Amino acid sequence: MASLYVRSHRVYLVNIISQARRRTVPPRLMEIVLTINVGYCSNLTPTHPFFSQRTLCFRLTHLQHRGMLRQVLAPTLAELGINPSSTDCQRVLQQIMESGLRFVNGTLSRGYHCKALHLQSMILVGPRTTNQESLMTAAALAISESEFESNNYGMVAATESSVKEMLKRFKVEDGEQQDCMVCLEELGVGFEASRMPCSHIFHGDCIGKWLQQSHYCPICRFEMPTH
Repeated sequence: MASLYVRSHRVYLVNIISQARRRTVPPRLMEIVLTINVGYCSNLTPTHPFFSQRTLCFRLTHLQHRGMLRQVLAPTLAELGINPSSTDCQRVLQQIMESGLRFVNGTLSRGYHCKALHLQSMILVGPRTTNQESLMTAAALAISESEFESNNYGMVAATESSVKEMLKRFKVEDGEQQDCMVCLEELGVGFEASRMPCSHIFHGDCIGKWLQQSHYCPICRFEMPTH
């Protein structure tokens, strides 16, 4: 994919995961779940952008150190068409770092020591423009950004029927224990869980809420039907 230029970028706090009730949990143990949504738009065609999405999980310490954050995010941003050596990439990393730490500090200052924060990075990108194209491009990008926002930043829910038909509910047995990658809590023996067609398992409520926002598996990006 050719290197693209970042037209706009915003970072949002989506959810405070496994929020403790004013219980002391070392902040260094906090996880950051970051969903990166990228909308691709052409210079001159104000149509719906094409969307890509990736979800990563890393320690708070990575968010606190630019080099560590770059090491985690640069390969994914490159895969999404953003040159890791560009000033755009540096700006995206800086905004994720600053916004993420602001959300972390705000959460901790209210006395909540949570296990994880779920953040979303919303990026709109497009190719290089010439001076002659600049006015037409600005209009097209304004429309594309509006479409990007009105379409929930590319996050399309799975259909209710597909969730009912394709997710299999079961009780976790010995040897199947693992962490639910939505809430980051353990799926212990005897827990009620849901298995996606890609075989990844989650708490039923967790994956149910996730699929109301996104039709991708949080781990492997298996796509559920959207219509």
